[in-house]
This record gives sequence, structure tokens and C-alpha cells, in this order.
Amino acid sequence: MTKKKSSHRIALLWFGAILSISGNIAIEIGRPDGAIATVIGVIMAMTGCYLWTRDKNRASGFALWGLLAPIGYLAIMSLKDKSTQQ
Repeated sequence: MTKKKSSHRIALLWFGAILSISGNIAIEIGRPDGAIATVIGVIMAMTGCYLWTRDKNRASGFALWGLLAPIGYLAIMSLKDKSTQQ
């Protein structure tokens, strides 16, 4: 895994998680644009999870753990890295 790929993955994961939380807060206070922010945040976080599982040479289905963010991030983190096993 290269440093550049890793930084993109981390940025997508955390910015997506923060954006989805912010969107949920906006929905709670009555702002209709919060739903858009939540959807974009979840898409970004799931893309980051997909890149993370791909970097570990795992099946892309493991990226679905990202829906349980941040607990799902711990599950993905605990997966063995198959890219180093050859």
C-alpha cells in the first residue's frame, strides 16, 4: 500500500463520517439539506472502506462493515492483510 492511497482512504473515511454525523445533526434541528450531507458522507465513508479492504486484498463485501462506523472501522482494521502474504 502506498502512502498516497493510504492518505486518500483515511481522508474519505473520516471526512465521510464527520459529514454524515453533521448531516444527522442538521436534520435534528430541522434543516432539510442535512439529508443530502448524510448521504454524501455515507458514500464517502463507504468508498474509503472499499479502498481499505482493497488495499488489504480482501473481498469488497468487507467494506459493508463501514456502515457500522466507527465500530465497523475497527472490524476492518482487525482483518489480516493478505497483500503481504505471498
